[in-house]
Amino acid sequence: MLIIKLSATPSTNSFLKQWVQQSKAHESIAVWAEHQTEGRGRMGTKWLSEANLNLTGSVYVGNTAHHQNNTFNLNKQVCLAIVDTLAPLKIPELRIKWPNDILSANKKIGGVLIEPIMRGKQMTGVIVGCGLNVNQEKFDPSLPFAASIKSSTKQNHEIGPLFELLAKNITAAVLSDQVDHERYLSVLYKINEMCAFKTKDGASFQGKITGVSPDGKLVVVNENGDTNAYEEKTLVFTAFQY
Repeated sequence: MLIIKLSATPSTNSFLKQWVQQSKAHESIAVWAEHQTEGRGRMGTKWLSEANLNLTGSVYVGNTAHHQNNTFNLNKQVCLAIVDTLAPLKIPELRIKWPNDILSANKKIGGVLIEPIMRGKQMTGVIVGCGLNVNQEKFDPSLPFAASIKSSTKQNHEIGPLFELLAKNITAAVLSDQVDHERYLSVLYKINEMCAFKTKDGASFQGKITGVSPDGKLVVVNENGDTNAYEEKTLVFTAFQY
């Protein structure tokens, strides 16, 4: 795997997408930046990261044959790869918050952005962007649920070696034809627990997450016993709506 380090870039995903379009010399490429100035999250959101303190990187994998028909399986495997990478650091209560956030003790320490590379209707590769709060200790007061690996473990961590291991594990996850749905559910945030939700039209309700559908919708049983499946951005956890 070719690994590229940048001092600064607007977006590692955008950098890697341009690199792949200009050169097909590598089946897997990883790039990380000390400072990402215009980081992107899912559905057009922004990923803000303090320079030199956090991990902002992307991984390109050119073999995605196993995931042609279900990109959410890819999302599950990538999130599990991130959890597996972080687990040895003794980060408490690692969880995956649907659909793409990484939590520690109910606070967000990271997120994932997966962008398929398409040729017509065929997915020819994928770029996996990953942002992790590593050594940052102070966060904007408007983000009360933001945290970092350091704030969770009280230790500094080297970003370069962490990214190299993460890139290796993400690549292996993308190349694998195995999807561990049960293990994904075992670390899913609030699985089988009652919690507060709000729909996109502003309605609030209590519900219990019972699973995730094959196409990536969150399956929730509400207080009345009715089961519904929600697409991304149509439902939010009330605690994280700030």
